[in-house]
Amino acid sequence: MVESQIIHGDALQAMRALPDSCAGLIIADPPYNLDKDKQFGIRVPFSTDAEWVEWSRSWLGEAKRLLTPKGNLFVYAIHHNACYLQCALYALGLEYRRQIIWYYENGWSKYTLGPACHYEPILWFSRHKGSTYHVIREPYKSTVRLKHRITKGGKEWKPHPDGRQAGDVWRFPTLAGRRFAKERTKHPTQKPERLTARIVKYFSNPGELVLVPFVGSGTECVVAAQLGRRFWGAELNAKYVEIARSRLARISPEFLEVRTQQFVGPRTTSEAMPLFPDADDA
Repeated sequence: MVESQIIHGDALQAMRALPDSCAGLIIADPPYNLDKDKQFGIRVPFSTDAEWVEWSRSWLGEAKRLLTPKGNLFVYAIHHNACYLQCALYALGLEYRRQIIWYYENGWSKYTLGPACHYEPILWFSRHKGSTYHVIREPYKSTVRLKHRITKGGKEWKPHPDGRQAGDVWRFPTLAGRRFAKERTKHPTQKPERLTARIVKYFSNPGELVLVPFVGSGTECVVAAQLGRRFWGAELNAKYVEIARSRLARISPEFLEVRTQQFVGPRTTSEAMPLFPDADDA
């Protein structure tokens, strides 16, 4: 069993050292191959879009190998290149579940030559259609109409006590402004704990492994630990590793283990997974 830990090293090489079908949930926030990737303090290794696409196929192929039969994969994207990732996921034979729209409730944009960008797409794929999903419910927008009898199709409709079923547009604020000062770190693209908690809570089960190929500030690892899941993550930037460790230390000192390896050895599975599997393997 893979124990909770953060790897200081290359994500792709580290993933290759893990056993097959070990992760119930994978949450990935990869580099987008944009100029602003330089702000993360590491060398941007891709000189062309084609190199980035090929690298994306490689780590996504490892993600497929690591998912359990009922496992889920969530990949943060950006409107510039989400199509490349989605096509790569299709080519790997993974099951498309939905594109989640993270709507920035408090968003602002630097765009001046087009509409402001107030959302971020999150791609949800899985090994099979029957992957783990616990119904998400939200409070009803209006409680006035619930005071009266509602008939639909000749049958009386009764509201669910936990609220309406949530859709695929998720409204969560970014970590901007004074109200998020305690949660915010120095990582430039830190994801909110509330958003992450929705993914972890409703798309995995207690005790399962949440795998985070690109740890960043460690939000996914922190939330996984808080919700009774194991976590495994990799991060190249040593400063971000320390940020993640300090956040985990507030939960429990047992989450402070960090391993530094080059990961040049062979993978644990005997056969390499093809990036474009036959239809029978889908």
